[in-house]
Amino acid sequence: MTRFPWSVMVSAVAVLTLGMAAPSPAGADPNIAPCSGADAVVLVHDLASTPDVWSDLRTDLTGAGLCTVPVTWGEPAGTDVPIPLAGLRGVDAGARDLADALDELCEQRSQCTVDVVAHGAGSLVTQRYLQDHGTDRVRSLTTLGPMWHGTEIAGLAAAEQISRDLGTYDAVLAVEKPLVDPLCAGCREIIAGSDLLRDLHSRGVPTAGIDYTDIVSRCDGLVVPPENGALPTSTVVTLPGPDSSPCVHHWELPRDGSARDAVLTALPGSGM
Repeated sequence: MTRFPWSVMVSAVAVLTLGMAAPSPAGADPNIAPCSGADAVVLVHDLASTPDVWSDLRTDLTGAGLCTVPVTWGEPAGTDVPIPLAGLRGVDAGARDLADALDELCEQRSQCTVDVVAHGAGSLVTQRYLQDHGTDRVRSLTTLGPMWHGTEIAGLAAAEQISRDLGTYDAVLAVEKPLVDPLCAGCREIIAGSDLLRDLHSRGVPTAGIDYTDIVSRCDGLVVPPENGALPTSTVVTLPGPDSSPCVHHWELPRDGSARDAVLTALPGSGM
C-alpha cells in the first residue's frame, strides 16, 4: 500500500477547494498608512491564500494604534502552475519570502522589532524563519488556526505512515514530487508526520525567547484533530469562548470578530 494515489489527488483537489473556501478577497484599506514607528505587526497568510484576508484585522489593529505589514509568501513561480493564490510553494520558500520582507521593512527603520500574526500554515513559515534567521527581529508570534502538528484530514497521515513502514515512501515520493510540487508543494507538507514537520520539530518548536499565543477553533475543519493546533507551551485561546458564540471554520478565522479580539488582546503593543 502506498500514499501516491491519495496524496496526488488530494493535493490537486485541495488547492482548488481551499481557493474556493478561502474568504473572498477584499482590497486593502487605502486609508491605512505604511509603518513608520519602531514596532510593526507583520501578517503572514495561510496556504492557498492571499494577504487580502487581513483586511478586517488591519482595520482593527490600526484603530488600536498599531501599524501593519502584510506579507505575501509562496506565490507560483517558474514552472509552477499559475494559480492566482499564494502560499503554494512550501514552507522553506515562504520563510525566505518572509525574510526578504523583513529585510525590506528594517532597512528603513532605526529599530526593528516586530510582532507576527500568522494564519494556518503561516505559523510554520514563521517558525522556519525563526529557525533559519534567528529571533533578533521578532518579539511574539500569535497564530490563528496554527498547524504545528499538521492535519490528519481524510486519514492521509495514517496512509503515509504505512508507506514509511513498508519501505515504499522514498520511491513513491520521487515519483510524486514532480507531479504535486508545481501545483502545491505546501499541500503535502501540512500532512501530519510529513518530512517538513518532522524536520521543523527536530530543530525545535517553540523557539526560546518568543512569546507564542495560539488561537484555535474547536470546529476548525482543516486542522484535524483540532487539538493539534496548539503548542503545550503557548498561551492558548480556544473558540468558541464562554459566550457561546458560533464556532469558526479555519478559513473564517482572520475575519471572525472573536478571533480578531483575541489577536488584539495577545499583541504586546495593543494596550489591551
